[in-house]
Amino acid sequence: MPRWVYRIGQVRSAQRSAVSDADRVEALSHLDPVLGELFVRMAARDQQHALRVLRSLGDAGPLLRQAALLHDVGKIESPMGTLGRSLVVLARATGTMGLLARIPGLGARVQRYLKHPVVGAELLRQAGAAATLVEIVAEHESHRPSHPETAILQAMDERA
Repeated sequence: MPRWVYRIGQVRSAQRSAVSDADRVEALSHLDPVLGELFVRMAARDQQHALRVLRSLGDAGPLLRQAALLHDVGKIESPMGTLGRSLVVLARATGTMGLLARIPGLGARVQRYLKHPVVGAELLRQAGAAATLVEIVAEHESHRPSHPETAILQAMDERA
């Protein structure tokens, strides 16, 4: 499937995102209460995405399951609506991210959004998460991850 078709599907899915009680129970069964609170604070579209990543992992261990559920947790501190996220995707695809990041009123939010892996890692560190989970979340968009679990997460994240 062409990448642009996939992205259009993401936009359509984001517009009708809802998390059922069963979905939330499933997610929270993999997280301790403090980490569960962070998951619940995520936007519904991000929770749904995290659940798709989780379900794509098969019988992965607890660390990778937690990483699947929380890899985008930094987005709670850098909210972008569907239009803003779509602009980020388009700017990445066209090499115009620098231009997008300089737009008054949007640029600072875009820059914060792009740092969501580091922001999420800090939120997890403050919540007392395991160091390896913090590191995986911090590097989940890295081109050279140091943890093998990160590479698995990246592959599943790309497909979910």
